[in-house]
Amino acid sequence: MARKKEFEYEEKLDVAMHLFWEQGYYVTSLSDLENRMKINRSSIYPTYGDKKELFLKCLDRYQKSKLLEYEAFLNDNSDNALKDLEKILNLAVAQSIIDDKVCLAVRMIFEIALVDNEINQMLVANEKKIKNVYVEIIKRGMKQNLVKEELDTETTALFLSSSSTTLLKNYVLYRKKTEMTAMIQLLIQLIKK
Repeated sequence: MARKKEFEYEEKLDVAMHLFWEQGYYVTSLSDLENRMKINRSSIYPTYGDKKELFLKCLDRYQKSKLLEYEAFLNDNSDNALKDLEKILNLAVAQSIIDDKVCLAVRMIFEIALVDNEINQMLVANEKKIKNVYVEIIKRGMKQNLVKEELDTETTALFLSSSSTTLLKNYVLYRKKTEMTAMIQLLIQLIKK
């Protein structure tokens, strides 16, 4: 029985996550959560906490899943770090194109991170982990003689990570996949040896 409850817990958490993703944090009400999750308030509070606690659980789940996607590029023993960087940048944009919505973390950066310190810290901590993935791949690229050695790895990683947010912004505004591809190629050319 515990396995079923755990499965339902995760399943309902995914439902809540998609609702926050679709509507945003502020617009999503407890009534919306009750209706979409198909559980009442008296079950939400003891299981997930209040709206913010539920949101933090959703954001944590989302960020962990995305980080795993990025970290997979650290374990593939690729002999071409530039191709890996290109794949990561494409990965950042591809899901938004498929789902027709921007990354949940990026959405929350602009919606709530400026006014909520706890959410800001959570997003910053995750962004540092993503930046570290970029750092490792850039270092690998330098060892492979593919990436300019004079580049500061930390700054370059931060630049690439920040650029993925810019790519998403441009896709949301213009809906032109060809422009995304061209910008990704430009980013790669900027660091290529």
